[in-house]
Amino acid sequence: MSRFTPEDRAAIGVLADVLIPEAEGMPAATAVGVTDALLDQVANLRADIVADLLRVARNKRGEDPSTFLARLKADDADGFSALALAVAGGYYLSPVVRERLGYSGPERRPVVPGDALDFEGLRLIDAVKARGAIWRDPAHERG
Repeated sequence: MSRFTPEDRAAIGVLADVLIPEAEGMPAATAVGVTDALLDQVANLRADIVADLLRVARNKRGEDPSTFLARLKADDADGFSALALAVAGGYYLSPVVRERLGYSGPERRPVVPGDALDFEGLRLIDAVKARGAIWRDPAHERG
């Protein structure tokens, strides 16, 4: 049994599409299913936000979505945070969104003991090398 009724999902969907509308070639939140299985997935991963999310959904009924979101942000920070997290989290879990962004997920790069790490090739230490030596012996700094 789902924690969210069809009415809850509809209320969250209206708000979700205001938070993440269709723009610049990217789909709106509901177009990728943030109120369907993705909402359940987020709720399973972050059960701590479900009560706040349900409260938001059940208080939304009938009010203009933009007005409701402005009031929610001002008067119910926990509710707004739960909604924003659920919508954004579900959106970026969507395979459609990830494909459009060219993100396939985290890559495994196992470290083999004894192999030299290629910090030079990754250019991760360029800023440190450019800064130069800054270490000072603390025994000589006392005064």
